[in-house]
Amino acid sequence: MIAEERRERILREIVLRGRLEVNDFAERQGLSGMTIRRDLAVLAERGLIRRVHGGAVLPDSADAPATGARAIGSPGRPLATIGLIVPDTGYYFPPVIRGASEAARAAGIRLVLGATNYDAREEASQLARLSANGVDAIMLVTARPRIDDRATWDTIARIGTPVVLVERAVDGAPNALRIDAVRSDHSYGAELAVDHLAERGHRGVGLLCRESATAPWIMDGHARALERWGMDQGAPVVTAPSPRWGDGSTSEVLRRFLDDCLAAGVRAALALPDELAIGLLGIAEERGLRVPEDFAIVAYDDETASLAAVPLTAVAPPKLAVGRRALEMCFRRLEERDETPSQRTTLAPTLVVREST
Repeated sequence: MIAEERRERILREIVLRGRLEVNDFAERQGLSGMTIRRDLAVLAERGLIRRVHGGAVLPDSADAPATGARAIGSPGRPLATIGLIVPDTGYYFPPVIRGASEAARAAGIRLVLGATNYDAREEASQLARLSANGVDAIMLVTARPRIDDRATWDTIARIGTPVVLVERAVDGAPNALRIDAVRSDHSYGAELAVDHLAERGHRGVGLLCRESATAPWIMDGHARALERWGMDQGAPVVTAPSPRWGDGSTSEVLRRFLDDCLAAGVRAALALPDELAIGLLGIAEERGLRVPEDFAIVAYDDETASLAAVPLTAVAPPKLAVGRRALEMCFRRLEERDETPSQRTTLAPTLVVREST
C-alpha cells in the first residue's frame, strides 16, 4: 500500500469515527505502529489532523478535512466505498438501488454495484472479491434465500467485512455473526390488502403469488388477516411457477385460479407481482366480469399496477426507503464498529387505492 493511500484511509477513519487509535488501526490494517505514526506526522504538518496521546483527531477546525475541492467525502476522495450486491437490476430492485445511491451521494460515499443473476456461487464470489478489493462494507440481497443460507453465513463470516442484509431475513444466522438487516414488512403489506377488501364487504380473498423470496411472508400475512376477519380459509392460495417463454403456462394458472375463486364464492384477490394482477384482470374481463363490481383485484409491488386497463389498487413496499436505510446502517456500522448492537429493521408498505377495488 503506497503512502498516500494509507493516509487517505487514516483520514477516512478519523472522519468516520472522530478519532484514530494507532495500535488498533495498525493491527486492523496489518501495518506497524511506527508506519502509522509517521503518516500522522505528515497529515498533522498539512493541518488535516491533530495528534493526541495514542492517536489523532480532527483539527480544531473540524471541517477542514471534509471541505474543499479535494475533500474527503467528494467524488475524488470518497469517505468510504460500499458495495451493493443484488440478484438482478430489473423490476423490483431499481428503487432499492436508487435509494442507496442517493444516500451514498449525500454522505460522500462511493457505491459499487454487482448482480448475481440469482446464482449463489456468484454471490459468494462477489462477496469475496469486494472484500479483497477493500470495500468498507457490503449491502447484500441474497440470491437464494432459505436455500443457501448456510453458505451465505459462512461466506460473510469468512470475509470479515461488515454486511447489511437487504430485503431478506436473518433467521437462522449464527448468533456470533453480527449482521444488520433491513427489509419491507411484506406480511403487514398482505394484511393491508385483506383489510382493505374486508372493509369493502368481501368475505373471502384469494391469493396468487409468483415463486419468490417475498411470497412466504405474503402468504403468512394473508392467512393471518383471513383468520382475524373470520373469513373462509378455503379461499384459493396458488403459487405460480416462473413462466416458461411462450408456453402459455401462466395464462392457464390464472384461468384456473379465477375459476377456483368463483367456485368458492370468492370475489376478490391479491396477486404478486403486478404482472400477474394485470393478467388476472385481463382474464376476468375476458369472462365478462366487471372489475371491481364483480371481482376486485389488489396487486403487490406497485411497479406497473397503475398502467392496467383498470388501474389497480396496489401494496407498495418502501423500496426507496429500504435502500436508503441500508446505506445508513452501513455508515453507522463503520462509525461505531462493534460498539453498536445489530439492527434488524422492517419498514411498512403502504396501500395505494385505485379503481380495481
